[in-house]
Amino acid sequence: MRLPQQRSSVLALAGAIQPIWFLGAVALFGALRAGYNANHAGSELGQQGSDYATAFNLVAFGGGALLYGLFAIAVATFFGRGWLLWLTLGQTTTMGGAGVFSCDPGCPQVMVTPVGWGHTAFGLTYFVVLVLLPGFAAREFRRRPEWRSFTGTSVLTCLALVLLFLLGPTLFGATHIGLWQRLTLVIAGAWAIVVALRLYRVLRQQEDSRRSDAVLSRAVVH
Repeated sequence: MRLPQQRSSVLALAGAIQPIWFLGAVALFGALRAGYNANHAGSELGQQGSDYATAFNLVAFGGGALLYGLFAIAVATFFGRGWLLWLTLGQTTTMGGAGVFSCDPGCPQVMVTPVGWGHTAFGLTYFVVLVLLPGFAAREFRRRPEWRSFTGTSVLTCLALVLLFLLGPTLFGATHIGLWQRLTLVIAGAWAIVVALRLYRVLRQQEDSRRSDAVLSRAVVH
C-alpha cells in the first residue's frame, strides 16, 4: 500500500536538508558555547543545565526529527510500507527522543540519572539505525531498475559505517568522541542527501507524467 503521491516530491527534499540542518545546528550552538570544539559530542550542547540546552534540543533534535518525518512520507509514497519506511520512522523517533531526554552534565559514557539513560538509549539506537539503513536500502534498490545503480554505493556505505561504529571507540577514544560522531554523520548524511535528491527527481517525474496524462485525457474528452 502506498500513500497519495501528489506533492510528495517536495517532501523528499526534507531528507536532503536533515543532515545539513543537524550539523549546522551543532556548529551554530557550538560557536555560542565557550570551550566547545569538534572533539565534544553534539549532545553536550543540550546537556542538563547547560546554556541554550532547550533551544538546541528543540532546533537540532526536534527540527531534525521533523525533517525525518516529512521525508518518511516521501519514502512511503514511492517504496511503500517496508523496511525503508520503518527505519526512517525509527530515525524520527530516536532523534526526537534524544532531544526530549538530555544527557547528564558532560555527557559521560555511563549516565547517572534516568533522563541521561534515556538519552543514551535513544541516541545509541539512532546511530544503529543510521549505520544499518544503507544496507537495507541496498536490498530495496536492487529490485528497482531506476535505483539499481546505487546498490553498490549503498553496500559500501553501510560497510564503512559499520566498521566506523565498531572501531570508533578504539580509533578515536573517549577524548575524540565528537570527531567520531561527526565523521559518521557526514558519511551517512552524504549518502542520505544523494538518496533524497534522487527520490525527489523520480517522484517529480511521476507527478509530471500524471499531470500530462490528465491534460491529455481532458483534451480527448472535450
